Parts: sequence; structure tokens; C-alpha cells
Amino acid sequence: MLTLFIILIFAGCMLAASWIDMTSMTIPNWISLVLVAGFLILIPFAWQGWAVFGTHILIGLLCFALGVGMFALGWMGGGDAKLFAATSLWWVWSDLWIYLVYTAVAGGVLAIILVVGRKCFPVSILKTAWLHRLFKDEKKMPYGLALAFGALMTLPKSDIYQFVAALV
Repeated sequence: MLTLFIILIFAGCMLAASWIDMTSMTIPNWISLVLVAGFLILIPFAWQGWAVFGTHILIGLLCFALGVGMFALGWMGGGDAKLFAATSLWWVWSDLWIYLVYTAVAGGVLAIILVVGRKCFPVSILKTAWLHRLFKDEKKMPYGLALAFGALMTLPKSDIYQFVAALV
């Protein structure tokens, strides 16, 4: 039951974030809030002690600070920064490194696809507004796609998911 809760909340939020970011270049605040609330609801059932809980909080705060810094430098959108922090709250250190690697690789692939697509796709085939925005806005990239990919690849290997799955 708890694994289903994790999948519905976590994966549902990641899929919603990726779709909304891809089609509108925004990530609504409610997605990050649901991720934080889902973590706080789950943690009493997946309690591993104050040290592990503190690690989750520390990582979430650290990633929030990193996201704010990247936002301030113009490297990341505000929604991306909040999603990065809310997602990172679910990880311990070993999970965070896996998440960062998956996210970086996905971000690189996404950047290549967008650069090539922006050079090759004629405007005439981009009939919908979101496709036009995705491939013709030279300054924006829906990094929520990379964050979601990294999160979904990390989740099954994560400490919290493995702990909950072992309870069943």
C-alpha cells in the first residue's frame, strides 16, 4: 500500500511536472507542494530514525539553496528550482548522486534535441503553440523533463522506496 502511495504521489507529480513544463515552460507550485506533503505524510510510516530524517531535510534544504542560486544566476527557472528541492527531499546522499547523474545526462540529451530541433524544424510544421514555443524559444529549456527523468530513474533504487518495499 505504501509503495502504491509513493508511486502515485511521486511519479504522478513527476509526470505532471514534465508534461506541464514541456507544454507551457512552467511548473506550477502545487506540484512541489504535493511532493513535500507526500514526503511528510509518508515519513512516519517509513521511519528510519532522526538521523535519516535529518539527512532528508538537509538534502532538501541544500538543494533548495542550490536551486535558488541557479535561479538567481539565470541558469534555471523558478519552478525548476522548487521541483529540484522538493524532489531532493526524498533522497539520502547516495540517492542524490544517482539523481544528479541521471538528471544531468537527461538534461544534456534534452539540450541536444532542442538545439538540433531548433535548427532543423521549419516553423510551418510547428502547428501547436507549445511545440512552437518548445522549438523556437531560443532562451528557454523545459528542464522539468530532465528533473522528472532523473527522479523516476532514481526512485526504485532510493533508500526510502527500498525501505518501504521491504516492509511489504
